[in-house]
Amino acid sequence: MENKCENLSLYIIDQLSEHEKEQFKRHLKTCAHCQNELESLQETWQTLSYDMEEVDAPDSLKMEVMDFIFKEDKTEKAKKESPLYPIKLFLTKHFSPLSAGMTAILIISFTGLLWYNLHLKDTITALEDEMASPTQIVRTFNLKGQDTAASANGTAYLLQEGHDNSLIIELNNMPGTKDDEVYQVWLLNNGNRQNAGTIKPDQNGNGLITYRMPKDQSFDDIGITLEPNPNNTQPKGRKVMGTI
Repeated sequence: MENKCENLSLYIIDQLSEHEKEQFKRHLKTCAHCQNELESLQETWQTLSYDMEEVDAPDSLKMEVMDFIFKEDKTEKAKKESPLYPIKLFLTKHFSPLSAGMTAILIISFTGLLWYNLHLKDTITALEDEMASPTQIVRTFNLKGQDTAASANGTAYLLQEGHDNSLIIELNNMPGTKDDEVYQVWLLNNGNRQNAGTIKPDQNGNGLITYRMPKDQSFDDIGITLEPNPNNTQPKGRKVMGTI
């Protein structure tokens, strides 16, 4: 014979078919146990906001709540020291095991929403702080041409925006390039060279490049070479410009 009481949880969350729902309603009229369980669960449900968006709590939070409420292998001292102890005490005092289980699920959903909102608030605050950070010129480098680009000049600006650094290099009066030739920028630090991009000047000899620096990268000087092709890991052509 089917135990109609087992359908209480499905009835609460509206997961019964119309036929099953009608059968359970008839059962509910004569079952004091289900009537008491239903009343307790409805009171719990009504204490929560109706316009909450369903949000999954982190798996670790779900497991911690469910394990604490239903597992009995913890010592009494460990139970009382847990921040979840008042919740378990309340559930076991006011609800049957079935009601306690469903109430725990509601608590997890509600806690997940709070966790999500707090996490979202922290993320938005961090983004607002980042956006509010002004762009500052940390250092300016003057560049002077040499060799075939003796009449050229340029300026490099090291910018800081929040936690990010970038380098903007502006070149003027650069000789034109041929075919695949490019001007390649090198950042120099203790004899090491780091490729910071390439520039092809316009017909007036002007060029501009923006280089977003990796975190913790530093440099002392800037050098520019004329390369036969782009994206070299080390200079192959002659140096035509550098910091003064």
